[in-house]
Amino acid sequence: MKLIQQPTFETCGQACIAMITGKDITAVIKDMNTSGSTGIGQLIDILDFYGIKHADRNKRISKKNPVPYHYSLLTVHTNAGYTHWAILYNNKYYDPEFGLIEGEYIHGRITSFLEIYAD
Repeated sequence: MKLIQQPTFETCGQACIAMITGKDITAVIKDMNTSGSTGIGQLIDILDFYGIKHADRNKRISKKNPVPYHYSLLTVHTNAGYTHWAILYNNKYYDPEFGLIEGEYIHGRITSFLEIYAD
């Protein structure tokens, strides 16, 4: 997976989709018809549009699901107080704002994840 930095503060979701699909972020923004903030429904819709297999729904981190699947789109509540998207892939965090992170994720609390089945 290639890290893609988000071009604006609100395009972390589009950058994550670009990383997952290998597409240019400009194309993802065009296909999503937004350069603004995104919700999980929009991200699922664009994954479906691109034919990327994924879980049916976002799973909350809980006792039943204590850690994300090894390849997941992550919902992060950042230390700065905003919600953010990042990716977990092969035990590394691909964060379009904070960069490639190996080891513990330190920029916030991961609250849910969407399993991605395409490798």
